[in-house]
Formats: sequence, C-alpha cells, structure tokens
Amino acid sequence: MKSIVIYSPFECLIKTSAQELVLDQNESVSLDNYDEIFVYPTGKTKRLSFKIDLNDNDNQFYSVIERNDKTLVFLLDGLISQNTDIFHFKYDNLESQLAVSSSALTFSTKDHKKQILLNSKPSKINSGNFKHIDYIVLEFENSQILICYNTKNNRARQFEGDKITITDDGFKITSSNGIYDSIVEELFVDNSGLKSKSKAFTLTQQLIPAKLVPYKFICAVKSGDNETIQSLLSDNLLQKLSIAQVQQYFGKISYFYMIDYKTCFAISNNENIIYEFYLKDNKIEDITDNKS
Repeated sequence: MKSIVIYSPFECLIKTSAQELVLDQNESVSLDNYDEIFVYPTGKTKRLSFKIDLNDNDNQFYSVIERNDKTLVFLLDGLISQNTDIFHFKYDNLESQLAVSSSALTFSTKDHKKQILLNSKPSKINSGNFKHIDYIVLEFENSQILICYNTKNNRARQFEGDKITITDDGFKITSSNGIYDSIVEELFVDNSGLKSKSKAFTLTQQLIPAKLVPYKFICAVKSGDNETIQSLLSDNLLQKLSIAQVQQYFGKISYFYMIDYKTCFAISNNENIIYEFYLKDNKIEDITDNKS
C-alpha cells in the first residue's frame, strides 16, 4: 500500500478506522496504514465533512496526484455560499432564474442548468443581471465572492475579493493577497459577454526574501501580473523565454498550494501539476514540472 500525504489549507480532523489526527492550517500529514479516510473541517469557517476516495480525482473538495512513491492529496478551499431565495431575470426574450438554497446555487434557463455547491452562509447577497449575464455577490466576514453566469452558453465564472462593487456596466473587484498591497480588477458586460476592462497592481517596493520568490511568482502568474513575473526571472531565463511563453507554460492556474518554499502544487487547465523552482541570486533561474 502506497503511503499518502494529505495537505490542508484549513484546520481539520483526519480520521481513519485506526487513528484520528488534527491538522492546523497549511499543515500536512503522512498516512501509511489506512482504509477509509474522512475529513472533518474545524475552526471558524465550517465546511462540509467528506470522504477521500483516491480513485476520484474529479472532486470539489480535494485533488489527487502521484509523485515518486507517494500519493499526494490536496484539500481544496471549495466554493462558499448559501441561502433560500429565487430570483428571476429577463433579457430580450431570454428568461432565466437563480435559486439560492441552503446547499447550492442553481442558475437555469429553459435550455440549461448550472449548479454550484455551497458550504458557508454569507451575511448578505446581492443579485441582478447585465444583459445575458446573471450575477450574485456573496458577502462574508472577511471577503466577498462574485459569481457570473452566461445564460447563452451555460458557463459560470467566479471572482473573490475584499470588496466587490457593482458599476454601471459591470463590476470592480478590490483585493489583496499578502504580496500585493492591492489588486483592482474592473469587468464589464457587452453583447458578447463578460470581459476584463483593466487590472492594476499596487506593491510596496522592498527586497523579497528568497523563500518568498516562488510564492510571489506563482501569485503573479495566477493574477496575470506580467511586470512582477519579469522582475522575478533571471536574465538568463528571460533570454530564453518571453513573458507570453511563461504564461502559456503555466496556463490558467485555478488553485495552488506551496508544498515548501520552492515546490508548488497547482491545478492548471484542470490538470494537477507540481512545479519545482531553482533560484540564483534571489531570481528564478529554472522551473521544472512533473509532466516533463
């Protein structure tokens, strides 16, 4: 039986038939003997408890990846929200509906339905539509979430920030992530759908410790901050790769977890990938991954 390592971004209790283990935020545990594995989230933010099935990698609560002789399981933060109302919208001749229950958001039209599972109750919600884009803003104690649903193609997009403001033709999302002082992204809706208008980053200039360089770099890749990406790569690497090639290499990162300061697990384009960063003089000299 392969040993497995479970990484958690939140406090939880890991339980098997033989033992119970408590994990703090951003801790991991290695299991050599196990049959059924259950996760019981604890702490301030209550999430749903769930069972880990190592054969199920298409799961909203965790992702599984094989590395060397171990199975790595990354618990995911999940999507947040809950309520009990129905909202009706109309644009041209297209009618749509948003049902907000205690366990899910359900966007629907006469031809489509999109359900998003929820696991925490917001203090306030605000819903509406711009043209054929239905939206809901979910307010929590320390953050806000925006979910936009395209009634024509049945696709939903999620954004999270410290504050989400409804503008005349879309949204403004203001946030910070520990690296940037602030990130302000503006979105607008036209006849073809939801689009990005602008994205601005504010960063206090200071020397970054080497151990934070890969973390800051992966934040910049996920956020699309090309200026910071360029500032963290060595001259040697920049001679080999353009910023566009770097973004293409990493793809669209929807989630990441730093295993250690130079090793990162990420979900990119719906694939589970582990990146290794090699530093020289506080710059990234090389990057490898488990796909190579």
